[in-house]
Amino acid sequence: MIELLERHRRIFLLTGIGICILAIVLTISPTTGTNVFGRSLAYIVTPMQRGLSTGIAWVQGQFAVMGNNQQLLQSYQALQEQHSNLLIELYRLQLAGEENAMLSALLDINQRYGHLPTMGARVIGQNPNDWYHRFFLDRGTNDGITHNMAVLASGGLAGVIRQAHSDRSQFASIIDSETSVAVMTRRTGDIGVTSGNVRLMQQGLLRMDNIAATAQIMPGDEIVTGTHSVIFPPGILVGTVESVHPNPDGHTRHAIIRPAANINNIEVVSIVTKVVDDQ
Repeated sequence: MIELLERHRRIFLLTGIGICILAIVLTISPTTGTNVFGRSLAYIVTPMQRGLSTGIAWVQGQFAVMGNNQQLLQSYQALQEQHSNLLIELYRLQLAGEENAMLSALLDINQRYGHLPTMGARVIGQNPNDWYHRFFLDRGTNDGITHNMAVLASGGLAGVIRQAHSDRSQFASIIDSETSVAVMTRRTGDIGVTSGNVRLMQQGLLRMDNIAATAQIMPGDEIVTGTHSVIFPPGILVGTVESVHPNPDGHTRHAIIRPAANINNIEVVSIVTKVVDDQ
């Protein structure tokens, strides 16, 4: 070790002197130098000091930004979780609202026609053909559903069962062009027959025919299923008279009827499980 120091003594000495000078230079203030050499060194060292200070400030700033970004990320994740929870709650409330609406519809039907034997059913589909207003229900022959059973919705008569399968059935609405209902006016007892009409179907309306020219029917009258119906129990509300018109033969008139049930917005129905005459 001693030999190594002796051999490189000059190098170590020069290196130590250089380190001392560098330390002095780095601590020099540009305003304290009194000679040309000191001022020259100050002009060289000052930019180095400034660069070092700027670099240290930049590193500190980056650490601060990283800390802020981490806080922002945590806040964003918390907001995302809150948003997801709100969506779940909104969906739950929507389902609860829909369920309440369906229960209210069934309750309305039960209050109006509680004297009739009925079974609740849910609409699970609709015929995409615009010429027919037919709906599919989640009740079928396994539940005792058969052809020609009346279908009630909130407000009044909705239609009649046309097809019944083991686990589902299809009913045609009263505005379907192939559905006819024997009816009468509640106020005067004037009789007629309602049926779907291709032109009126697009407006959600019915046509009532076979009205005697002497009948006292007028706009605003309620139309109900008649006592002469062979399928539907009597007294079920069908709709309200919109207008009355004479026919060209001069012996009969026809009326435009607005259905009591909202045919285009049916979600649940009650099926009357008793058929007056299924022939």
